[in-house]
Amino acid sequence: MVIVSGLSGAGKSTVLGVLEDIGYFCMDNIPPDLLLNMISIMRHPSIENKRLAAVIDVRSGESFNEIGKVVDKLKKMGIEVKIIFLDAKEETLVNRYNLTRRKHPLSDGKSSIEILVQHEREKLVKIKEMADYVLDTSLMNSHELRRRIVSFIEGDLNRSLKLSIESFGFKYGIPLSADFMFDARFLPNPYYVGELKDKTGTDKEVQRYFEQFEAVKEYISKIVEILEFVIDNYSKEAKDTLYITIGCTGGKHRSVYIAQKLGEIFKDKISVSVSHRDISR
Repeated sequence: MVIVSGLSGAGKSTVLGVLEDIGYFCMDNIPPDLLLNMISIMRHPSIENKRLAAVIDVRSGESFNEIGKVVDKLKKMGIEVKIIFLDAKEETLVNRYNLTRRKHPLSDGKSSIEILVQHEREKLVKIKEMADYVLDTSLMNSHELRRRIVSFIEGDLNRSLKLSIESFGFKYGIPLSADFMFDARFLPNPYYVGELKDKTGTDKEVQRYFEQFEAVKEYISKIVEILEFVIDNYSKEAKDTLYITIGCTGGKHRSVYIAQKLGEIFKDKISVSVSHRDISR
């Protein structure tokens, strides 16, 4: 049995479709207790397909809280249970909801999508901890998601960690989904240098400006040391992507430069993506 759970908008319907394509009997939005009833049905001699997949999430209401007890009972019955948890960055989930204009399952008609996502994330803490595979879909298209799921189910999953580095400006808000956040506001600021004010951390003039400061080099070195340690340990877990954010005041100079440098340092060691949230603001 495969149990699929996770945040609304993270791709659970897509995963269920993939599982159906590879031969699973699939059900969506199932209260946990019903899984126990399904076992007796699936064990009937007339049913040849003995593989069952179900999406279980906060739509089940209060019964969702019983998922831990149900999984324990299933394992005691001799059922092989795998739990896939789909996660995504808050910004990604909000954008997906804005595009589809679908109603969030926890919607009360008053709260914003951001608040609803946070509330849902809190409710999912337990099942995320139980999961055999936590997959972040923020940077994935449907084809990549399908490949990951098929690989996991077939037991040939390459769990190599990916590093996502993003610069941002504190004045525009903190990225809430970051695994690690580094503050660069204490470093020299080229914003106050006339010819550099309108440039960004990707420009050579700004890069040369930072290269003259030992504090900048030392800070980057310390960040690298921390990241090498956590990457080595996170790689042993079922985590797919490690989100690192670098912040400065406006998100155009210091954070951008450091994000670029980290990308260059790690590109030959691990799969890396670098983005700049506020560089064009």
